[in-house]
Amino acid sequence: MVLKEDTLTVAEAARVLGVTPATLRRRVARGTVAAQRDAANRPVFRRSDLVRGGQVDFSVFPPDPSYWPSPVLTPEQRERGLAAMARLRELNHEIMAERGGRPFSPSALELLDEARDERTRQLG
Repeated sequence: MVLKEDTLTVAEAARVLGVTPATLRRRVARGTVAAQRDAANRPVFRRSDLVRGGQVDFSVFPPDPSYWPSPVLTPEQRERGLAAMARLRELNHEIMAERGGRPFSPSALELLDEARDERTRQLG
């Protein structure tokens, strides 16, 4: 059996995924979304499965913060995290200076634009 605080009902999972409950049920029937069963044999969904499986499209449907509460960090953890971020920024600046300010590879948008241009030429 799945723990209650880690699960979502069909309606809750549909809201998180940005689909209707009927669409979610179809996805379960097709096997594209994993569902568990609770004690009453109703389908329930693990939050972690939805996120890990890439089911949640955060660009279209931002996460509800109440479903993913932020952990409370101790002052030591916070300071360690801030120090790590500062060191990463320094390292990034060092690497960029060594490369003359050039990034490692083209951005995804540049690659998409090139692919679109090439396809337009092919169809042209």
